[in-house]
Amino acid sequence: MTQLAQNYRGQDNAAVLAEADAHGIRFRRLKELEEQLCRDMLSYWNEVRGDRLMPRPDEIDPVRFARHMPNLLMVQVNWQPFDLTYRLLGDDVVTAHGRNFRGRRVLDSPSHTGRFSEVLFSFYRFVAEQRRPYGVAGTMEYTARGPVTVEAVYLPLSLDGERTDRILGASVSRELRRR
Repeated sequence: MTQLAQNYRGQDNAAVLAEADAHGIRFRRLKELEEQLCRDMLSYWNEVRGDRLMPRPDEIDPVRFARHMPNLLMVQVNWQPFDLTYRLLGDDVVTAHGRNFRGRRVLDSPSHTGRFSEVLFSFYRFVAEQRRPYGVAGTMEYTARGPVTVEAVYLPLSLDGERTDRILGASVSRELRRR
């Protein structure tokens, strides 16, 4: 088990980790990201944040990644009470999930199979609380596309430099051949 998975499990998320694993998704070390988009987004995030914990949402220039908008998503983090809402979903993300959840709470956005919205909610909460980027990768069944390989990076953003207010995600999925 990787240190990332151990940290996640330490947050009493064993059921969520097992559910993510059942969907074929596992943590990937940031230095092991393979998709150019994920590496570029992580590099840009680090460049913008400088020596701070996280960059501000308004410091992220969407023009810089305009051609990758289909692969991006943005989750708004509310703390009182804690909740998560999809604010941006690129076309590839929408197609993969089979629906556009923009403006909807993560928990009210059924996707894939089983408890996947709960898995995403717990994972996004983990990223928000940890205030650092995380990568994931694996194979899974997308509602609208069937089996895919996926790699993604999730990057926390903060208005005050301390508390995560948004999570920017970049995801690349590739269809697998059906047997």
